[in-house]
Amino acid sequence: MKKFRAIEGLRGWLAWTVVLAHLAYCSGSNMGALGLHVRSLGPPAVLVFLVVSGFVITHVVIEKAEPYPVYLVQRFARLFPLFATTCFFGFFTNDLLAISLAVPGFNDSEFARVVNGVAASNHKYFWSHLLAHLTMLHGAISNAALPYSEYAFNMPAWSISLEWQFYLVAPLIICIIRNELFIPLLAVAVAICEFWFRSVVGTAQPGALPLGVSYFVVGIVSRFTYPYVEGHNWLVPAVALAMVLFPLRSELRPFLIWFIVFFGLPRKCQERPGLAGNIYSCALTSAVAQYFGSRSYSIFLCHYPVISAIVWLLFNYSGTVPGMLLLSCLSIPATIIVSELTYRYIELPGIKMGRRAAAWMQPPIASGVASQ
Repeated sequence: MKKFRAIEGLRGWLAWTVVLAHLAYCSGSNMGALGLHVRSLGPPAVLVFLVVSGFVITHVVIEKAEPYPVYLVQRFARLFPLFATTCFFGFFTNDLLAISLAVPGFNDSEFARVVNGVAASNHKYFWSHLLAHLTMLHGAISNAALPYSEYAFNMPAWSISLEWQFYLVAPLIICIIRNELFIPLLAVAVAICEFWFRSVVGTAQPGALPLGVSYFVVGIVSRFTYPYVEGHNWLVPAVALAMVLFPLRSELRPFLIWFIVFFGLPRKCQERPGLAGNIYSCALTSAVAQYFGSRSYSIFLCHYPVISAIVWLLFNYSGTVPGMLLLSCLSIPATIIVSELTYRYIELPGIKMGRRAAAWMQPPIASGVASQ
């Protein structure tokens, strides 16, 4: 199956962007334009992740054409082991962060209130949160039904729930998009669901699939259109158009980032790269980008418990919440070390376990079909 190295590198950039945003939040760095800008980088990065997932899962479904149970077992084994591990530690480190941010001098009282609310909800509704997280459907549960459901245990994991919800229905969505007659019906259904959830369901993030499905669909459609752009080098026009549109509306920026990456994927862009192609390759396909891209899932899930623990340690030592520079100098190396360990000893074994389970499942399914 064809690998898209640029997408792997993009994942690394996106993961570290989310880390920087949480460093700004946990240090209370909300004063001044720079602090506000860094904090605002997190949500768009996650939304680009969703588009990437739509593209990659469509690629997997098209290229492998596996039975649905085999596909789902591998997806579950890819997500759940590391997800469960970080949620276990996140339950404790969120308490430590809540204690630290309760200090009167902390700059961001709103974020401190959310962290304290998550910690309180973790304890008060522990068994409900545990059940929701065991299914990885916690992001789909309204805050009115279960307070702070999507943020419980490990705050960034709300998007993993969204990923899992998408994995459950992705083959169906892809099948519908393949049949042009049903595309208008799908578009209407998506629009109605998005409107209903935004109007009725109280969620601060798009943790329920109807609120994020449009991003996945962009990724799906991108994969279906890729064969039409594969033989062209349209990277420079794509960059130029994205630069023109980027300042206009912030809601467009996740799509514009993907727009640039997508049009740089064809091999033609590497044959005659030019300045734009060289920058593209250096940023996304270099050894460093590939390393962090391969560990992006571990970085994404491990960084928040690591930051929380370091904030608490520094708070105990100094009596104040650390500034962003000090917190970054300690948290970034710690996150790299922890994510490397979890990648080797949790993430990779989970992937291998999924492959073994898939290999075990496929012969009976194949023989059953053949006998029919």
